[in-house]
Order: sequence, then structure tokens, then C-alpha cells
Amino acid sequence: MSARFQIKYCTSLGMVENNDYWVKPVPLDRVACLNITNTEIFSLASGKIKFKEVDICSYKHSSKSVSVWRGCVSNWLRQTKNRQAAEDKLHQLVLSRPKFAGLNMSDMHLMGVVNVTPDSFSDGGQFLDTEKAIKHAKILVREGASIIDVGGESTRPGASKINPLEEQKRVIPVIRELSKKDKLISVDTRNPEVMRKALSNGAKIINDISGFRNNESIQVIIEAFKNKVNPYIVIMHMQGEPGTMQVSPSYNFTPIDIYTYLEERINFLIFRGIPKQYIAIDVGFGFGKTVSDNLSLIDWMPLFHGLGVPIIVGVSRKSTIAKIDNNAPVDKRIGGSIALTLKSIDAGVQIVRSHDIQETRQAIKLWQAY
Repeated sequence: MSARFQIKYCTSLGMVENNDYWVKPVPLDRVACLNITNTEIFSLASGKIKFKEVDICSYKHSSKSVSVWRGCVSNWLRQTKNRQAAEDKLHQLVLSRPKFAGLNMSDMHLMGVVNVTPDSFSDGGQFLDTEKAIKHAKILVREGASIIDVGGESTRPGASKINPLEEQKRVIPVIRELSKKDKLISVDTRNPEVMRKALSNGAKIINDISGFRNNESIQVIIEAFKNKVNPYIVIMHMQGEPGTMQVSPSYNFTPIDIYTYLEERINFLIFRGIPKQYIAIDVGFGFGKTVSDNLSLIDWMPLFHGLGVPIIVGVSRKSTIAKIDNNAPVDKRIGGSIALTLKSIDAGVQIVRSHDIQETRQAIKLWQAY
């Protein structure tokens, strides 16, 4: 767990900069931006969130510590041992992201959750009926969802994998009908058979909680590109499987461990022929992580812009909220969901996955208004 590591701030860049270092931008609030000239600030992924300073981070397993140097970008570039490497890292942080499934990534978008399951942790059984699921999806779109994420398998902690045929039976009619209505559909699945069927019925995004670790799933995506379908994909981090993921999850330093994992997955999928502009990532809040791990991911979210792809975050109604707030039941976690969402928005995430679109949209609108 990240709590095992002590964070030490260093006065010298040379104390942390080596072949393996990571760059976390330090987002500015809007008032601070008003007092800084444009030449001194940068935009995260060409979006609305600005930064002037960065944390240069490295860590050693032997010392159980993370070393951090904080300074202005200009000082970093001036003092670095390798100017070209530093400029390349900065470029990844500020580079404008291409449109993802037709959505402008300089803006923030909401992904509405439709679980066509009997046992999802939040709304299991409410939308198992096809017509109810379709009706709910249309409501979420009216409330402000740009994407509808349709899932047919519960991936709550302790859940068992279901038969792919049963999963198809649940999600394909919903995907087919919503796609006919020109809704942007993501399918939340780790099963290659379901991916293939969903794409042939109009889904544009494959959201895989297992991070495309199944080679057959990768092959489905490759075949789709060969057939000019060109699906967009979301690589999520999960330690283990849903059935066992919350049994003693363990990391060295959570944010950097997960960054490294996602970087490896992105590079591998690019190597297999999937263009980078079709890839987004999700750090997997709540999937094989402790409360401490989850909170460190939210705190370190700006780090993940260094991957050069859009960031999706899913904090809606998660159990971390209950563990911090007196075991609050699922339907009493909207406040916590919104708090985590606003913190993520300030870190420049492009897509927020939510069960409560209207409330989340309103909170973000007011948050950005002042």
C-alpha cells in the first residue's frame, strides 16, 4: 500500500532526477492563474486546468520513500540533466488530446452507468429488464450524459464471472436499441465474445476492467480495425479479479505502480497495432485497492496526464465513501461521489463515470462557474 512509503521533499532536482522519474503537475486554482502571465503557465492536455509548477518524483523500494522536488517548469527545464527528455515529458502533459469517440477532450464529459444486472453493488436488479434499461439510459442522456456505459456483469468485490452468453443476452438488446437512437454507447465488459457482439450492434467504446490482459480481447479490437470499425478502448487497472481483488491488495507506491502498469499496457496495445488516439485509461478506483490507495490516486491524478491519453475516473457510490463516512448505504453516497468527482475535475480528467448524472452535472457546472 502507498501508506508504507514516506514522501520526502528535496531541495535539489539532482536528488530525485534519474533514469526513472515521474512528473506530476501541480494544478493552479483560477484565482492564482489571474496573477500569472500566460508565458509562465501551461494547460493540462490543452484543457482548462493550468499549472506552473511540477513535482519531479522518484522512489526506491529499499528506502520505502518517495523523493519529490517541486519547482517551476522553467526551473526544471533549466536545471535538468537531460533537457530533451524533460521537454518530451512536458509535451505529453500539455499535448491536446484528439477527439475520443467524437467527443472534444478539451472539455469534460459524463459517462452514465446502466447496469443490466441482478447484482451490481449500486443498482443491481433495477434495470435488468431491457425496456427499463433503455428508458433509464435515455433519461441519463437528457440529464447530460455524453456516453452510456452498458454493463451486463457485476464486477463488485467478491463477484463471480458469468457466462458470456448470459452477458450478451442482457446487454446486446439495450446496445442495439440505443445505437439506433444515435446514442454513444460504451460496453463495460471483459469478455471478448461480448466485445465482438457489442461492436457489431453499434457500441463505439470497449471499457475493459481487466485492461485487455486477455489476448483474445486484443484480437477482437485488432480485427475490428481491419474491418474499419475503429473502436475506442478504455484500459482500466485492476489488481486481481473481482472475486478476490479486495483480499489484501498491496502496492509499493500506488500511483506510480499503476502509472507504470497503464504505460506498459498502452505501449503493448500500440505495438499490437491499436492507434494511441483510440485509447483512454481508468486508474480503477476501488478495484483491488484500499481506502488509502484510492485517496492517493485522487491526490496524484495529475500524474496520469503524462500517459498522453484521456483519463476516465469512476468514483460514483464506491465503498471508500462508506468506509470514511459511517458505512453510508449506497443511496446515501452522492455527496461523497461529487466531492471525489470535483477533486478529479480539478486534476483535469476528461470523462467522469457516474450513476447520478443530473446531480453530478449540476455540481460541476456550479464548481466551474465562479
